[in-house]
Amino acid sequence: MIRLILTVILLLVAPTIYGFLEETEGVEPRPRTCDPDEERAAQSCKNGLTVLSATFASIQGQHESFTASDHIGINRNCKTALSCLKSYVGCSDISQDDVDSLQKKCDYMIYLTGGFYACSQKLKERLSDSECVKNFFDDPETVGTGKDDICGAWSANRACLKWTIRDACSRSYWKQYKPFWHLRYSLLKCI
Repeated sequence: MIRLILTVILLLVAPTIYGFLEETEGVEPRPRTCDPDEERAAQSCKNGLTVLSATFASIQGQHESFTASDHIGINRNCKTALSCLKSYVGCSDISQDDVDSLQKKCDYMIYLTGGFYACSQKLKERLSDSECVKNFFDDPETVGTGKDDICGAWSANRACLKWTIRDACSRSYWKQYKPFWHLRYSLLKCI
């Protein structure tokens, strides 16, 4: 008897649920309306990103010189900035793409100054001998200002960097770093 009642209820409710899902498919959420206090707070979030953006710009060429306290500071600043941005998506032109981009940059910075730090020290010793290691430590804009120059240099040095990291550090360091190599490649907008 209970099975019969549950079956009847399911048959009555299923078209309603399906219709609701069909109606909402592809519907964009309404833009968020932010009050002046939220706009000010969102603007403050964006101002805080300036520090992280500068850190990200310099980290590629200087990550081997960052200390454990720098790593902790970067981690803390990233968490604060991401939390702030997530809270104000839709205010002051903050989009989900901004949040996603910052998340990628933070993941990259935290890994380079943390988990990859020991390998960076070993690679630094090979800086004068290896063009790909020079490219790895250089600011991307030193190889050129065009996207093709930057992406070409980053891509062309991948195999050399792979074997250098494996030789200087270990095979596991390359396995750990490889997703971050791809992440950096996408952050350079090479994909």
